[in-house]
Amino acid sequence: MSDHFAEVFPLVWTEHVEALGEWAVGALGLTESWRAPGEDENRIEHLELHWFSGRISLNYKRSEFEHTGPCGISLRVDDKATVDRLFEQATSYGANISQPPMDSHIAYSFTALDPDGNQWWVNAETGMLDELRGNSG
Repeated sequence: MSDHFAEVFPLVWTEHVEALGEWAVGALGLTESWRAPGEDENRIEHLELHWFSGRISLNYKRSEFEHTGPCGISLRVDDKATVDRLFEQATSYGANISQPPMDSHIAYSFTALDPDGNQWWVNAETGMLDELRGNSG
């Protein structure tokens, strides 16, 4: 095992871990890597999703996480065709689309809202952000 390890991935808190996972897989094509039941084994309390090399952890929202709310998750892809394909998948699944595919100076993208109100921004960046990232240090 390495002496150093660093990684960032979002934690999403929900009362409906299994349903939110099914939505992300069905609407946007993420893949499930594992799940863990709660103590009573009647409820899934943790579920991990993969998006290429990225991960998202869905977690049961207990009282200590009551102040967590909807969040935004960016799913970056390589090209407009992939954005369009995922948009078709999301709409076929019945996802709530808050922004249809459109071009901006940042990306070609669409946004879908999951049942908990989280915003999933599917985007093919134009290169402008990479340029800014390269100039920031």
